[in-house]
Amino acid sequence: MTPVTPEQNDALLPFIEKFEKKGFTTGKWNSAKGELPSFSFDEDVISFLQTLDEYGWVTPEFNWIAWKASAEKYISDSSAIKTADATTIQKLFTTHVRSERFSEGHLASVFRNGHILDLLHRLKVIRSVMEEVDYNV
Repeated sequence: MTPVTPEQNDALLPFIEKFEKKGFTTGKWNSAKGELPSFSFDEDVISFLQTLDEYGWVTPEFNWIAWKASAEKYISDSSAIKTADATTIQKLFTTHVRSERFSEGHLASVFRNGHILDLLHRLKVIRSVMEEVDYNV
């Protein structure tokens, strides 16, 4: 995996305010008689997912299935995120987005339990460290 750039990081940080806003919801479940339930994401979550894709946070070069057990420690223990580097966060975002394809509602769950916001707050800390490094050398 290639190192995460300040630009990739900056693209995600504005979502902290959106996701912390009072009344924020990820979306809603839809179910019609005779059909399987489906989840519809709200506009801010759709924009977030598009930003993850556009800025390379979800990467096809990573075997997320093999890493899924490692991801679980970050999901179940929010304090573990405090030591995660940007590449680990990229792996987590990839794992969550890919997991949604196989388990609808997965993303809503990790939003609801605060995991996505924890990841974004960790990126904010990482970004402050990036400012101390000269990337133009």
